[in-house]
Amino acid sequence: MQAAHDGATGPEPPARPVCPRCGLAGERRPTYTGQHVLLEPLLPIPAHLVPAGHRWHIDSGGNAWNGGLEEPPPGSTCRVPHQLACPGLTLDELKPWRWLDAVREENARRATRQAQGSDCPGALPDAG
Repeated sequence: MQAAHDGATGPEPPARPVCPRCGLAGERRPTYTGQHVLLEPLLPIPAHLVPAGHRWHIDSGGNAWNGGLEEPPPGSTCRVPHQLACPGLTLDELKPWRWLDAVREENARRATRQAQGSDCPGALPDAG
């Protein structure tokens, strides 16, 4: 499910691991949920530079797993889904910081309530 949520699903075998948007080949890896993720080939990146939720790791069996929103350990590296580097998509289409968009939307609602004199927050948004 994380691959789908991340927008990182890759073409399932037996199809070639090629991005349908740009035509470039990626590195397809199976995930623990049975889906496949299309990663940027051979490009480990310092994990602290990658937006939370887009940090993919490869286990000793070759399966990919997503680090989620956890803070990465110092010095760790990860892989990124091809989608983040795809020349066929814009950052507006990718929305790599969806959680930040949710926080900004909630802050806009809070500012409106504050301006109207109503500080009752109601239900908090799902920012995950």
